[in-house]
Amino acid sequence: MDEYLPKLTERGQRWARFLGLLVAIALLVWIALVLRPVLTPIVAALALAYILNPLVTALELKYKIRRSISVSCGLAILLIVGTSLLVAATAQVVQLAGNAPEYTEKAVNWLDKTIPVLFSTAEASITPTTTTAPAQPNQHETPAVGANRLLELASEHGLSVGRAVIGYIGRLASDVFYWLSLVVLLPLYTFFFLLQFNVIVRTIHNHLPNDYRPTIVRVVTTIDGAISTFFRGRLLVCLAVGMLTGIGWLCVGVPYNLALGALAGTLNLVPFMSVLALPPALILTYLEANEMGENWVLAVSLVVAVYLAVQAIESFVLTPTIEAKASGLHPITTVIALLIGGQLAGLLGMLLAIPITSTLKSLTIEYVLPEVHRLADPKEGSPPGVPDSSPEPPEDKA
Repeated sequence: MDEYLPKLTERGQRWARFLGLLVAIALLVWIALVLRPVLTPIVAALALAYILNPLVTALELKYKIRRSISVSCGLAILLIVGTSLLVAATAQVVQLAGNAPEYTEKAVNWLDKTIPVLFSTAEASITPTTTTAPAQPNQHETPAVGANRLLELASEHGLSVGRAVIGYIGRLASDVFYWLSLVVLLPLYTFFFLLQFNVIVRTIHNHLPNDYRPTIVRVVTTIDGAISTFFRGRLLVCLAVGMLTGIGWLCVGVPYNLALGALAGTLNLVPFMSVLALPPALILTYLEANEMGENWVLAVSLVVAVYLAVQAIESFVLTPTIEAKASGLHPITTVIALLIGGQLAGLLGMLLAIPITSTLKSLTIEYVLPEVHRLADPKEGSPPGVPDSSPEPPEDKA
């Protein structure tokens, strides 16, 4: 790369490479945001292939199973199991949505009994001070007059309403097409990525610049350790937490246990966030126990006990066993990275948040911090011709 740069000092060349790296990163971010609908299934499939590749490679090397057979069978099993769980959880979510008005009425009645002043005060605040007679419809209004009024309203607001309806239908169709394409293309992309994963890695390695290959391999190995721990380890932990929570809440009689267990497992991707699945479980269990005339204190206590037991299993068994290596990212850093990625690019941003954060951390340690240390060193940081202003040690007068 040095022959493409103008004649600069060593420090100038380092800063030129660093600025070029920043420009390349900014360009990649812009391209990812523009092509987000196209890149989302590709990145998701690449992440799945990255997670499953060690298992497929082990089956190929140890048991001599052809890669195409293991990939096909594995994806078929994952699709069958995942579809079954998704259908069961979706059925419970639909049932919960159908019972939502009933639960809302129960909650209002409970609040009315517990805090009687609440609704009486609200009703008094909205009661008008003067009573006016309700407007009576005009009995002499002819159908022609009503039609003329409708035509007037249509002429005044019809264009804006039509634009809003067309825009809503267009966004809805776009979202439906996006999710259908994600569901259809994700298994297809995953199959081809898994089939050629080792070949792709080998090809990239062979085409790295020879002078920078050891440095690139070292940095990529560090990034791979962090990313593999998060994707493989964290996803396995979340899958186990979701299954254990759903089965445990099923045993103690929590309504919609599979949907709530899936919610707990999904939220567990972000550290400390699985606790958000506990309040809905407590509320639904309390309402169900009151309706059945059971002891709600015992039912709610069992819900909390199951949640605490699953969290203890995760903390003392699953995480030390599965996530044996540290990911290199603090949990708070992980939370912030996922939130920023989701805000900037939705699902694609959340998929890329941890790899990008791990990459930036490794590049900062490899290139930025050494330069900062050089600038902090008085001998290295002083401009040419300026004497070092650091105090000299006192002379020994003995």
